Amino acid sequence: MKRVALETVGCRLNQYETERLAEKLIGLGLQRISYKEKADLYVLNTCTVTGRADADCRKLINRARRLNDGAVIVVAGCYAVSQPDELAGLSGIDLIIGNDRKMRIPEILQERFPALFENGSAVALPGGMKPRTGEHLMTNRAMIKIGDGCNQFCSYCIVPRVRGGLVSFDSNIIIDEIRGLTARGFHEVVLTAVHIGRYRHDDLNLHGLVKRILDETDLPRLRLSSLEPNELDEHLLTMVAENPRVCRHLHLPLQSGSDRILKLMRRPYRRDDYLTLVREIKTANPDITVGCDLIVGFPGETEDDFAASLNVLDSGYVDYGHIFSYSDRPGTASSEFPDKIEPSVIKERNRRAREVCARRRRNQMRSQIGKELGVISERTPNKSGGFNGISDNYLKVRLPAPMGGAKIIVTFKPTGLKSDHLEGEVIRP
Repeated sequence: MKRVALETVGCRLNQYETERLAEKLIGLGLQRISYKEKADLYVLNTCTVTGRADADCRKLINRARRLNDGAVIVVAGCYAVSQPDELAGLSGIDLIIGNDRKMRIPEILQERFPALFENGSAVALPGGMKPRTGEHLMTNRAMIKIGDGCNQFCSYCIVPRVRGGLVSFDSNIIIDEIRGLTARGFHEVVLTAVHIGRYRHDDLNLHGLVKRILDETDLPRLRLSSLEPNELDEHLLTMVAENPRVCRHLHLPLQSGSDRILKLMRRPYRRDDYLTLVREIKTANPDITVGCDLIVGFPGETEDDFAASLNVLDSGYVDYGHIFSYSDRPGTASSEFPDKIEPSVIKERNRRAREVCARRRRNQMRSQIGKELGVISERTPNKSGGFNGISDNYLKVRLPAPMGGAKIIVTFKPTGLKSDHLEGEVIRP
């Protein structure tokens, strides 16, 4: 049996697509193994939102070549769209495939490299969506792709160029996919897209889709992925704050706490809008975890601009942040902006922002000690042989042995904070 290794760089949308490709390739008779092992086929699903993402992709391509220089190497996704000529100049890559053909990789491989497949024939998945079994998934929390593309065109963002325009998927197919996963024991599904807040299909918006999922499936727990702050309406907030089947977790990109920089970024809100929103969220339910994305070192960012960002991070309403160092993306408006920030300054601002985020994260975790949390275990053990888990409000916990590994939700009571996780006891399995 030939062996396939798949790896993902980037967002949940990429992770979802990789798992769908894995399902099709396993169905064609391939054995899935780790990307760190010697395989006959390597499939790398790439990201290109930052220069660091590009570099990570190149490292993974080199790793595959080192592990087996005779393997078939496929590089797909956003980096393949943004820099096809650069990838073509790297040795050892057999196929470079953009997002528009990504879900056809198994069929393309059958045509070009039939020796990889001992039996079976490719099964078409129209639009990349079809009810699935879920047995192959590498996680206990399944992702569902509800759309693709983006029409926002922020000045720094390459995503509309590499993913295309906004598309929303049929809610009937989404419902069927969730039913298939819950029937096989999955207790959490994460809705993902480039721009989930702009979901529109058959007169349903995101709130309508969530309501339909809750009404028509037995899914115990639904999580929303990153949502633009100007697209969280009162109906969605009420669901997150009050419905026990919707995770108490909202990730709302900030990008900058400076109105001047937000305008240059072409973001559709201002600092006070963001602060008002996160204050309302915490008022509705203090146990909701609020996360954000922040870009440091945007062209022209002054120390005052950066201080404004730190002020929002440390406002008491944001519990964690994903901090990104600005890098020019080809074809974006900001790549042509003057007043680029020195790399050493960007690095230092990144460090300072991460320090604030780490402190806020610890504060949020301490606030949950003694409360009851619904936790799903990770599928694979950690380095110590135990299992980590994720609460509905997106806190990392260390499950006591021998608990862990299953898809079920357990009730966990934290008793203390250690390093980056909560420790405690499972009071109801």
